[in-house]
Amino acid sequence: MNVEQRMQRHRTAMQTRNGPQRAQRAATSARGQSLVEMALALPVLLTLVVGLFTTGQLIITQYAVSQAARAAAHQAAITGGNRTATVSAAQQALVGSLGIEPINSEVLISCPRQPCRRYDPITVEVRYRAALWMPVALLPFGDTVLVRASATRAAERDQQ
Repeated sequence: MNVEQRMQRHRTAMQTRNGPQRAQRAATSARGQSLVEMALALPVLLTLVVGLFTTGQLIITQYAVSQAARAAAHQAAITGGNRTATVSAAQQALVGSLGIEPINSEVLISCPRQPCRRYDPITVEVRYRAALWMPVALLPFGDTVLVRASATRAAERDQQ
């Protein structure tokens, strides 16, 4: 047997002996790499998902509070700044909104003269303290956020 034949036989024996082990090591290495990649990517993905939920909640809340301020300013203009009717209008507007509890709202009514006269501007500010759906400890404002909106209308009648 010449040298070339012996080398060929040796290569064949080595491939037969080490082939399955190498394939198994390559598969194990690929699984380990996938695990490390997932461990690095998962926190980023979770942060994005929580951020999207929080942003969505803030947009919904801002819209609802803005609508409540407009409805309350309209009611205040019609009633001449009647506090009970104005607060009731703001809370009615907040009742139908997703995830908003009117009990957490505060309504401020201001008029330049007391009592409020016809054509005076009546400003209504609605404040709402919202608890986040997904509390995140690292946010600079904590677990709650204060959402404010105001609207101004001219009084349509004198305050009684």
